[in-house]
Parts: sequence; structure tokens; C-alpha cells
Amino acid sequence: MNDNLRGSEPIVTDPPAVDTSRVSKIAESNFGKDGTASELGGERDQNFRVDTDEGKRFVLKIFNRADERGVLDFRTQAIQHIQSTNHDLPVMEIVPTVDGDPWTSIEENGKSYFVQMFTFVSGQKVSFEGLDDDTLYAYGESVAKMGQALRGFFHSEAQYDILWDLRHASDFRSLLESVSDDQRRDTAEKVLDQFEEHVEPEFDSLRAQVVHNDLGPDNVLFNDNNRVSGITDFGDLTYTALVCDLAVVLANVMNRHKDPISAAQSVVRGYVSVTPLEEKEIRLLPDLVLTRLVVRGIMHAWKSEKYAHNTDNANELWESLMALEETGSEVMIRLLRIAALESNVPYPQIETSELISRRRQVLGSARLSYREPVHFVAGDGVWLFDQSGNRYLDAYNNVQVVGHANDTVAAAIESQTRKLTTNTRYLHESIVTLSERILDTMPDELDSVLLVNSGSEANDIAWRLATASTGREGGIVTDHAYHGITDATTTLSPEDWIDGHHPNHVETVSPPVDNSRYHGSVSTNSSETISDGLAALENRETGLAAFLFDPLFASAGILPPDTEKLSQMVDQVHEADGLVIADEVQAGFGRTGSNMWGFEAADIVPDIVTMGKPMGNGHPVAAVVTRSDIASTLREHPGIFSTFGGNPVSSVAALAVLDVIENENLVDHASDVGGYLQDGLGQLAAKYDLIGEIRRSGLMIGIELVQDQKTWTPATSEATEVVNRLRQRQVLIGSTGKHENVLKIRPPLVFDKYHADHLLENFDAVLSTMEGTI
Repeated sequence: MNDNLRGSEPIVTDPPAVDTSRVSKIAESNFGKDGTASELGGERDQNFRVDTDEGKRFVLKIFNRADERGVLDFRTQAIQHIQSTNHDLPVMEIVPTVDGDPWTSIEENGKSYFVQMFTFVSGQKVSFEGLDDDTLYAYGESVAKMGQALRGFFHSEAQYDILWDLRHASDFRSLLESVSDDQRRDTAEKVLDQFEEHVEPEFDSLRAQVVHNDLGPDNVLFNDNNRVSGITDFGDLTYTALVCDLAVVLANVMNRHKDPISAAQSVVRGYVSVTPLEEKEIRLLPDLVLTRLVVRGIMHAWKSEKYAHNTDNANELWESLMALEETGSEVMIRLLRIAALESNVPYPQIETSELISRRRQVLGSARLSYREPVHFVAGDGVWLFDQSGNRYLDAYNNVQVVGHANDTVAAAIESQTRKLTTNTRYLHESIVTLSERILDTMPDELDSVLLVNSGSEANDIAWRLATASTGREGGIVTDHAYHGITDATTTLSPEDWIDGHHPNHVETVSPPVDNSRYHGSVSTNSSETISDGLAALENRETGLAAFLFDPLFASAGILPPDTEKLSQMVDQVHEADGLVIADEVQAGFGRTGSNMWGFEAADIVPDIVTMGKPMGNGHPVAAVVTRSDIASTLREHPGIFSTFGGNPVSSVAALAVLDVIENENLVDHASDVGGYLQDGLGQLAAKYDLIGEIRRSGLMIGIELVQDQKTWTPATSEATEVVNRLRQRQVLIGSTGKHENVLKIRPPLVFDKYHADHLLENFDAVLSTMEGTI
């Protein structure tokens, strides 16, 4: 671009060239300050320190002749406004002329310049490279307080064109040819692309006001305790997005600090302690930081060609920019969001080793996932982030069914929390609306909802309903099933039975699988059929209350059922006057990719349906759905009530989950991506004998590992190794099944095909390193 770059006049116009002797005379004649002047330097203006005979110090500024009277008045009134709203901000004060005016003008070599004098603020410039967290936190506070002080200020010249207003960043694209280094130019172009794609469309919707816009190392002084003691130079003052003020500061800090991400987090923590950031500001902040660095880099290249008086070394800037660009906006968003939200949570962030030690002291031997535990601090969609900003692909956590930190769910929870949270003995629309929405997805026979807090509680209530409704105590569950942690549900969970323990009132049966496809073994202690199970209970003089099953039989190794066999089992239970309970905690909410609920694939109608885990996307909410005649056995006598079950906050969380599943068509998406992933896994199965069988329903996939495909010997240790090696490669899956040899893949339903590719690539890499090593 040429010299007509918007707002570039002060840069392309030669700065004043007044000598110190002349400045001393100006100080005396125009401001009444008799002293000695010494030059301080400046990019576009001339700045001098004036030491008077009385030992006082002042700063005299001779402005670039491109600065107009209205702009000077804008800056003057801004400084005065700050001093009237926050007396503690160490802003330089304006020293009036001998005539009482805020500035004067001089003629020099036939040219006119405005001149202004300020009080001298104490302190020194510091190197940002090694500033500690406390200093950076306090720095962030000062930046926010400056913005706070300017919040109510405006001036007719506030929106004049200024080169450094990031809203005009796209203008710099025309100067890219000034950047001679190919790598630097490519990086700059990429950052500007991201700015135009992410920031530009939303810039005008950001909070806007007059901001200082250059609270960097040249304009902020620190005292001996490393606290801000002076704020100078309002030459970049402008009306723009508030978050730009912070972005400029972060660009300066991250460009210079030895640990840029950590330093930026400390500044953000301090900033939000005064001025909380809005979600959109957090999301756009990394792109604004990178754009600021690009603008500086391009300007340096341009000025070095044209204006020798306005150049400095930019190598460190470009190196920093390229390193941060490689880190990526997504990672920076996650880490800056963590910092922005920390001021709102009642706990400090702790180093992983210390956290493990403290956890062990208060939680004992409570199990952690993976040999090397992971310390996550944030999530986004299918990604989780650790303390260092490392990104992990989450292909395991079905609780966050619509993705980690889902905006819709989080906004619903926050909004309702600020309005009301109480219990269900008061009227509220949310619990009724949620119950109606759930019933809309159910068979017509199911017309009553009980809202609780967890899947275990839901199954416990379901079991109480079954025993109260039938007057019997016997239960049938499938081999190696899991249904909860309460006393009642533990007895219905063979997976958790201690060896040799078999509750007298419970009988296990084999899952209804197609034996021609499923090669795994079933328990020799389980009945083969429902008829066998009924006979076993009868022999123990125990009548059947209910058959409780997970439609995907996940704990047994993820066994999508033979629907005809499952339907026959249900018919047999009903013929024995027992109830059928479908535990949809794992299979529900679109996981199967064919229907909202797992039981629908078999075209059966359970008497009771339970749901939990994904229902609130991580918020504790669960439900029991049944017929009114069954629900009445507890509701009417002795009565049932859950204090927090269905409270307004939990209800809106669940409503938001239903909205996202419907609006984003996630049921069909689970089918599509699940099929794509299965195809890729099939290719790996042809390559590695360790993979015995792949079983899938939607986005619930089990990969059974075997040591020998003829003997079908479970590859338990190999499965454990795969899970942990994938964790080392920052991909998360789990294992399941009686022998823990089935790899479990059940990601959030927003998991996409490129995420599947990432998983397949890493799974292939892990399997290739294991051949012959286990």
C-alpha cells in the first residue's frame, strides 16, 4: 500500500526536530517551568524531561504536526476524565500553560506544532521477560481499571482514524509484500485470514468504548515492587472494542515473556478480577492478539523500507508470532478462558503432582483413569485440555453427549442459576416442560416421569417401583451388567459382585446376542434364557419383580442385541407378570444412531425406562419414565420426593441437551460418523490379528482384542496397554467386558469424521508399535 494507509499520517509524517535548548525556553516561557530539558525519545512525537531548579520534573511533549486540535482535545479530556473517576490510577497530570490553557503551539522551521506539558510519573520500564505471576496479575488489574475509568467517556473525535485500531487490521493485507521473508509473510496472511473469518463479522457486536489502546512496556512504568506506578502517552487513544485494550497488552507480554501462555493467563486473571470478560470476547481474544502482532510486524517491514526514523528490530516479534500461531487459537482460547473463569471458582489451580498427593490424602485410593492420571482444566466439544494446554481427543466420555462446555447448555444453566433454583414442591415451568419433552420421545403407554439426580438413583427408584407394584422381590439381570452404586442397584450389578457372592434374589442371564456373530464367552454361572432364570428364582422361592437390562449390554463388552431374542425375553418376563426396566443411562439420548432410545431398536415397550449420565451433559439430572399405575404405587403411598430432582437448573440443562440433539440432528450424525469409524476400524482389523471383533451401534463401539482368533483368548493386558498408549498420544478411550479386553469407544455425539480419522491414525500407530512387544 502507499502512504495513504488509513490513520498512518502520524507515522509517515516526519516527527518534530526541536533541540533541547529550544525546549528549555518553551518550558519557561509557555509553562513557567525554568529548567533543563533532556530528550526521552518517541516514535512520532518528541518527548523531553524537564528538570527544574527546584528539583521538580515534568514531561514536555511536542506533537507530530499530523495531530489535529480536535484529537488533542480528545486526549486531554480523556486524561482529565480518568483523574476525576479514579484518583488511584497513576496517570500523568496535565500542566496548564501560563495562560491557563491545556496546551500551546509553537512555530519551528516554518511549521506549527502543538505542545503540552505533564507531570512526571515515577517508575521505570521493565523487561517483560521474567515478570512473575503476581506482577502480571496486578498489571492486568491496572489495565482493567483504566478501561473502567474511561467507561463513561466520549468525545466527538473519539472515532477518528487511527492506524492501530484493530478494527482496521484487514487494511494491512495490502502491505504484505513489504514482508520479504516467505515464512513470515505466509504466517501473517494466515492470521489475517483468521481475523477476517472469525473477528471481523463480530467486531461491531463487541462491547465498545474509548480505550488507551497501548498500555505496553513503553507506556507503563513500574515501581521497585513491580507494581504499575505510571501510565503515559495517550497517543493511540481511540473508540473501539474494549477487549482490544487487553489484546494489545497480551501481545506485548506474550511477545516478550519466556512463558507466554502462562504470563497471559496471569494478566487475564488480574483483568477479570476488575472487568469480567464476555464469552465472545474470550473466544476472539487469541485472534486479536495474533492480529496485533501481525500488524506490528507488517508495519515494521513497511517502515523499514520507507521511514528510517521509525524502525526497530522485529526478529523476536516474528519468532513469537509464529510460535503462538503454531500453538493455535483453539488452545489459547481454552487456556485464556480457564484464566478468565478462575476468578469465579472457589479453588486455586494446583500443580498435578501436588493435586495427586492432596487427593490421595482426602479421597484415599479412589480410582483414577490411566496409569498416568490426566489433570484436565478445560473442555471444548470433543477436546479436553490439560494444565499445559495439551489437547486430548475425547472418544470415551458419553456424559458430555453434546460436547464439553457446550455453549447452549452452559448458557441455559447460567441463566437459570441467576434466576431461581429450588425444589419440585414449588411450581415451575421447567420441570413440566422437560417431562413433556421426554414423554414425547416415549411410547404412548409411558405417561409419567419422576426426576432425580443420577442414573443410580433412577435405577434404585425403578427397582422400588417394580417391587412395590408386583409385591415380589426377584430380579433378573444380564451377565456382567452394571446398574448403579446404591445398595439395591449394587445387588443388581454382577460386574461389582465380589467373587463367590450372588444375591439370593437375583438371577443372571446371558445377553441376547447372535451367537453366529459374537465369539466371546458367556458366564458359566448365568442362565442361558429367561425361562432358566425364572426357574432358578422359583427354586429359591423368589417371585420375579423385574428384568433390568442395558439395551447395548455395554458392561458385558458392548453387545448390540439380537432384537428378536431380546423381544422374546421381554415377552417371557411379561408372561411371568414381571416388569421390564430399560436402563438407558448408556444407550439413550441418540447414542445408537437409529433412535433416541436403545430399546426402540427391538420394537419393545418397557414398563419402566431410566436415564442419567448424558441427560444434563455433565449436570446431575436423571429420570424414571413409567406408566401412571406403576408410578402411583410410590407417589401415593408412602410417597416419593427428591429435593434436587428436577430443580429448575437441572431441568433447563436437560432441556438444552434435548434442543441440541434435535437442532443439530445428532441421532443421524451418530449413525453416519459411527459407520465411517467402523469402516476405518475394519481396515485395521484386516491388518492386525489382535483385533478379534468390532461391534457397533451408532457411536458406541466395542473392539474385542484377542491373543488368538482360534482360541479367542482375551487379550486383557494388551487392551490395557492400548488404552494407556493412546492416552500418551492424547487420545482417550476406555475398556470394558468381563475380561477388560474390549476397547470402549463412546465419544460425545458431536464427534465428527475428521475426529474419527485422528483416532484411527493414532490407533494404527499404537497397534504397529505393539506387535511382538506384549
